[in-house]
Amino acid sequence: MKQKKCNYFKDLRFKIFFLLFFVCVPTFLYGQTVLKIEVKGNRRVGQEAILNQVTQAVGKDYQTSKIRKSIQNIYALGFFENIEVHSESLESGVNLTFWVVEKPAIRKIEYQGYSKVSLSSIKEVVDLKEYDILDLSKIQKNKEKIIKMYEQKGFFLAQVKHDIVQDKKANEVDLVFKIEELDKVKIRKINFIGNSALSDDDLKSVMATKEGNLLSWLTKSDSYQEEVFKGDLESLTYFYHTKGYVQVKITAPVITVSADKRWVYIVVPVEEGEQFYLGDLDYSGDLLFAKDTFTKDRKIISGQLFNREELRQEVLRLADLYKDQGFAFANVNVQSAIDDKAKKVNLVFDFEKGEKVYFGKIRIKGNSNTRDKVIRRELKVFEGDLYSETQLRKSIDRVRALGFFSDVTYTKPQGEKLSEVDLNIDVTERSTGALTVGAGWSSVDKFVANAQISHTNLLGRGQAVSLNAQLSGGDNGSTRFSTSFTEPYTFDSLWSSGFDAYNTETRTTNFTELKTGGDLRVGHPIGELTNTYLTYKLEDVRLKDVTNTSSNDIRTPGVISSMLGTIVYDARNNRFEPSKGIYDQLSTEFAGLGGDNNYFKSILKSRFYYPAYFNGVLRLNVETGFLVRTTDKILPATERFFLGGVNSLRGFKPFSIGPTGVDNAGKEVLLGGDRQLFANLEYELPLIRQMGIKGVLFYDIGSAFNGLDIGKVRQDVGFGFRWFSPFGPLRVEVGFPLDPQPGEKKQNIEFAITPPF
Repeated sequence: MKQKKCNYFKDLRFKIFFLLFFVCVPTFLYGQTVLKIEVKGNRRVGQEAILNQVTQAVGKDYQTSKIRKSIQNIYALGFFENIEVHSESLESGVNLTFWVVEKPAIRKIEYQGYSKVSLSSIKEVVDLKEYDILDLSKIQKNKEKIIKMYEQKGFFLAQVKHDIVQDKKANEVDLVFKIEELDKVKIRKINFIGNSALSDDDLKSVMATKEGNLLSWLTKSDSYQEEVFKGDLESLTYFYHTKGYVQVKITAPVITVSADKRWVYIVVPVEEGEQFYLGDLDYSGDLLFAKDTFTKDRKIISGQLFNREELRQEVLRLADLYKDQGFAFANVNVQSAIDDKAKKVNLVFDFEKGEKVYFGKIRIKGNSNTRDKVIRRELKVFEGDLYSETQLRKSIDRVRALGFFSDVTYTKPQGEKLSEVDLNIDVTERSTGALTVGAGWSSVDKFVANAQISHTNLLGRGQAVSLNAQLSGGDNGSTRFSTSFTEPYTFDSLWSSGFDAYNTETRTTNFTELKTGGDLRVGHPIGELTNTYLTYKLEDVRLKDVTNTSSNDIRTPGVISSMLGTIVYDARNNRFEPSKGIYDQLSTEFAGLGGDNNYFKSILKSRFYYPAYFNGVLRLNVETGFLVRTTDKILPATERFFLGGVNSLRGFKPFSIGPTGVDNAGKEVLLGGDRQLFANLEYELPLIRQMGIKGVLFYDIGSAFNGLDIGKVRQDVGFGFRWFSPFGPLRVEVGFPLDPQPGEKKQNIEFAITPPF
């Protein structure tokens, strides 16, 4: 007890001394002239850099406020953990010394405990480097970054600690991040409480967070990620708003982690409320048009179920009316009033038109390979044009449709004048040249080998060129060599032109067919969605290895000289993976410009695409064609119609459906028809979105026949899988004939590298 009392008085004396020093010393020094200021204790930080932060000047009177400010400035550099100011009094003034203790530098950064996440993934989020100054706040921020990265990968319970190993002599430290990964937290069950109008399955379908299933190891959607789940709650609210439940409440979910910390159970409370309908619709503000103009193409009407998505689309449509008149910054504000008694939502669309503007400078950036004019000729807007949102959107879509760029973005900064907006288009070049060598197996051609050199943007001019060689085995194998060239804007005009040349050898059971030929083609658009093409084809067909049993009806060698006219209407929203729109193509060929085989052939294709449930697409393809000979000579088998296979009736072998005849040995052989009519209906939906894998269910119906007798109509149903791989669209489709005939298999499996319709 006595010792403790003694220590108390010692502490008290020290505190009194400390207080008197800082009170009296400044008073003692006040008014003295500062003769010299120096810095001591610094190792890595230069003396000049420190002195630049000192506000007390040499030759001036000592001022406590300036010393205090100097210390604050030096601390603000972030390099020091302690700063003291020592003074030496002389007769003529005082010398000042700033004694600094530098923070240690990070000599080495180590990571321990990781195994399920790569070191490169960890380093990617850490912004600390060797020989950075030690900063505990930065260490804490980087620990949080590592934890967030682990959460994004599904390790929601991961923990990160750190150790600092000091080398006081060198004033350096080794920083060690200690990671405890634990197992990924998987979602075992998602339940909803309070929902009755919409089922659990309906609600789960709009969530990115999913319960574990057989495909979870590929999609990773069953890993709990907090940020993703927060977005899901917003998606649920939006989904209810599309069904008329404008007063729905998604309250705080209950998230429970299992005792072994492997599973998460989620319960989402829902208060649906009642359905509401659209009430009165009115317009106010800066009205440029009569109100009937606003209602002319309106997709929403009073009395229909309230749908937030349809309302959003309507706002965009109304805004475009103004933006297409030059009012680039027009706003449409929706004022809503809920009538609880009538269960209606009354809406007022309030317009703010802003100022009318024109396009100023149009700049293109990022096109390191593609020439400016290749991009500019796709634009529907020009410098000096009145601003139009629709034409701008079409312009950007056309640039994207070139396929030369992995990304196309744009900004609209203020122009040189207040009445102008500039357009900056930023593109990211993608590789447009390819050397492809491959081998594989398909149900059609058995063994297949292919080599191709192609470029879709030759020398940055937008021209397409390709050289291709293909070899396939089996009884019906073939060898094909081909080359093609396309100039989309001949002499900078709207005319396209090109040519193809090919040499093929195709083996059949009864003969081998040799084809050598080529074509010249030109094209020109008619409007924005329609294109026309004219193609002249010259082809020499010869036969060899003809067996004695071959039917005379299929031996039709000779020269084909024909002219082919094609018109295409393409209103799809995407050329490569359409989900909405229409595609029509009519082609008519006349073979009779000299040559040995004369005929008239016409084919019509109509395709329809509709968005469907679960982000799927409903597709319908209808094709019909006819072939008429213009002389008494037999029509060539190569031009006749055969159905079956991946591009027509998928439940049957390729080219196995059509009229038959008898060969010289009395055996039934396929001759093909001079008419065809078939349709394909399919539902395609994404299975593993991250990998581009889709599933498809289909129904096919059709027939190849002669004359007006459609003959026996064949049907099939089936399913398949599609993967848009780097090598092209891979398809595996299994079809089942609904009326299999003797000798026909009850199922047909097709493997192909070809796009669907």
